[in-house]
Amino acid sequence: MSWKTLDKISHHLTVRLILIVTLAAVFASLVVFGVLLGSLAMSFRAQDEAELDTRLLSYWAEWQYGGTEGILARADRDIKEYGGQPFLLLLKNPDGKVTGGIVPGGWEEFNLDNASLNMLHPGTYTILRNTKMDFSLLLTGIVLEDNSKIVVGISTENREFLLRFYKSNYPIALAGIILAGIAVGIIASRRLLKPIRRLNKEIDRIIVTGELSRRLGSSGSGDQLDELTGRYNRLLDRVESLIGSMKETLDAVAHDLRTPLTRIRGKAEIALSRGKSDDYENTLAEVVEQIDLAGELLSTLMDIAEAEQGMLKLNSTECDLSILAGEVIDMYEFVAEEKNQTIALDAPNPVFMYGDPARIRRILGNLVDNAVKYGTEGGQVDIRCFTEERKAVLEVIDDGPGIAEEEIPRVFDRLYRGDRSRGSRGLGLGLSVVKALLEAHKGHITISRAEGRGAIFRVEFPFL
Repeated sequence: MSWKTLDKISHHLTVRLILIVTLAAVFASLVVFGVLLGSLAMSFRAQDEAELDTRLLSYWAEWQYGGTEGILARADRDIKEYGGQPFLLLLKNPDGKVTGGIVPGGWEEFNLDNASLNMLHPGTYTILRNTKMDFSLLLTGIVLEDNSKIVVGISTENREFLLRFYKSNYPIALAGIILAGIAVGIIASRRLLKPIRRLNKEIDRIIVTGELSRRLGSSGSGDQLDELTGRYNRLLDRVESLIGSMKETLDAVAHDLRTPLTRIRGKAEIALSRGKSDDYENTLAEVVEQIDLAGELLSTLMDIAEAEQGMLKLNSTECDLSILAGEVIDMYEFVAEEKNQTIALDAPNPVFMYGDPARIRRILGNLVDNAVKYGTEGGQVDIRCFTEERKAVLEVIDDGPGIAEEEIPRVFDRLYRGDRSRGSRGLGLGLSVVKALLEAHKGHITISRAEGRGAIFRVEFPFL
């Protein structure tokens, strides 16, 4: 995936973020609108019911003192006092027949003889509707002591008008909410996606210039985007380290391949200049040997590079370090006998650990090879295996000249050869391989001098 594609994705993220913010705002407004509409409807209904209760109570009181005439007189006063608010008053006999009252114009369309009106009492309400009318009637009533009835009612027209007004204006408010949501989404997306756009720009700049040393500055907010910036910087550190290691490896390969290739060319030119002779066989043998040497060099350098960068695949399993040491000693006994040397193993108990047996044998082989190579004629190489503080430990002690203190930090460098090893055969990669493979196993190696002897190589592996 190209970084231009990632930039397009960031723009898509902007659109998605705007949509999310806008939809969230619309959803919230719908919820608020629904709650407010319900609250207003309940409030208006409660106000209407309170007004009906007040009228009903006043008419009941008038009936107590003035009878039906008192009720009608009070109703006339109410009409004069509240002329702008029409209301219904029905007086019914015990049989439910209307005997008098006040019915505003047009309200006759409602079924005022509805039997349910005879069952009303204070605190109960009913609604009358008519398809010809655009409003309803809210009614309540009371049964008097002589079983006659008083029914009062008011129109819901004002209430329904206000609710319709609220509903009709909501789309306008919704449009404003959508515009506000889009604006907030744009602002939020620009702020939140700024590190991503900056990341894309830095990556493009690195691709163009090849400057792997560039890093993004942290905002210090500690959020996920700041964490992404930190991980990107760590990724660049890793890439820079890998490329640096590749360059070092290629430089080392180019440097060290020059010698065997020069020898191959020289041998071939000599053989060609002499014509066909018995030297052809020796020359071809030398060529094969130098090619093998070059192949070994390449393989070793690649193993070191992979191990140092944590890319080396290990086939780890439970193994006994003392058994692996014994197997390595068996391989090097013949080499040691050529110098009248002996190799002694001190491993009274199993030393279990978790690692790649083949790689561990290579570590031990390189250490034993060094000890035999630089040990004195007729000397002894001691190998000890033991456990210590939850670590598997192996020590290789030789009778050689040891390693100078100033050279110890450099002996693990690739292709480094100390003053005492320049005359011996080798690639200068043995200890580099040891250190790299140990790091792949989370292990550690130290070098010190043995009193009255040569060097002590101490290797520590994590305990199983």
